[in-house]
Amino acid sequence: MNPANLLKMAYAANILILVPVCWSLFAGRGVQPVFNGAVNESAGLRLMVGSLWAAILVASVAGLFYPRFFAPVLLIQIFYKALWLGLFIAPLLMVKAQPWPSGIAICFALIVLTYPFLFWFGFIKAIP
Repeated sequence: MNPANLLKMAYAANILILVPVCWSLFAGRGVQPVFNGAVNESAGLRLMVGSLWAAILVASVAGLFYPRFFAPVLLIQIFYKALWLGLFIAPLLMVKAQPWPSGIAICFALIVLTYPFLFWFGFIKAIP
């Protein structure tokens, strides 16, 4: 398999995930659908998160055409999502807090577990 195709798989997953999420955030539905009602709504949070995710969406579309150039976007995702899981979700789970944003947490966990391999074999191992 062409290493660039591994990166394109991550970009395609980003696009599939982020189009409806960004639509929800910018169409006025707020953060409630994204965070399962477990995070309080605020315009600042919605714009900050929406702007980050829209930037990742645009970079992922570009990554379909220039996969290696946009590979650092995948690293940023791995790091910020791992931090969010460790610093926000893990403490909630340790105290058995309800509600917790299970949908996005599971999605983030899948990305944190899979993207390092896609990055490694699609970018690092592909360097001549």
